[in-house]
Amino acid sequence: MPSSESLRRAGDGFRSVAVLIGPDQWDLPTPCDGWSVRELVGHVAAASQMAAVLADGGTRDDAIVTLGVDHLGDDPLAALTNALERQATALDRNGVDTEVLEHPAGDMPGSQVIAFRLGDLVAHQWDLARAIGADETLDAELVAEVWDGIQPMLPMMGAVGVFGEGPSGTLADDAPLQLRLLDAMGRRP
Repeated sequence: MPSSESLRRAGDGFRSVAVLIGPDQWDLPTPCDGWSVRELVGHVAAASQMAAVLADGGTRDDAIVTLGVDHLGDDPLAALTNALERQATALDRNGVDTEVLEHPAGDMPGSQVIAFRLGDLVAHQWDLARAIGADETLDAELVAEVWDGIQPMLPMMGAVGVFGEGPSGTLADDAPLQLRLLDAMGRRP
C-alpha cells in the first residue's frame, strides 16, 4: 500500500504544477470533462481537506460537507498548500492506515484513503499540466505505486464512472507505464 510519504510527494508534485498557473489560465478547460483549471484545483483542495477530516475522526457527513465547500477563496495557491499540508499531516499520524474511516464511498482503512488520494493527485497533476501547457512528466515511482494499486480494478474501471471510459484497450503491454496508467484512468494523452 502507498505510504503517507508517497502522498506527500504526490501533493508536492501537484503543487509544483499549480504554482505555474498564470492569471489568465484559471478558466481554461482541463481533461476532466466540464472542469476548469480552478475547478480542478478546487477539487484537489476539497478532497485533501476531506481526507484530513476523516483522518482526524470526522464522520461521513463531515466529509460530505467538506467536499461541498469552496476551499480556494481569493488565494487559491495558499488554500491548496494548506489543504495538501493538512492532508499529509493527518494521514501521517501513527496508526491511521489501519483505522476504519467513514469515507463517502464506504467505510475503508486509512491505507485505502491514502491510495485513493495518491491516485487522485497523480492523475490530476497530469490533467493540470495538460491544461496549462506545463511538463506532463509524472514521478515514475508514484506512477508505479498507483499502477500497482489499480491493477485489480482494471476490468471495471470504465464502469465506475470516475475514470471516464476507463482503459481504451489499445495500448501494448510494453507501452510506457505513465501512458498505460493515464489510459486506464480514462485519459487519452
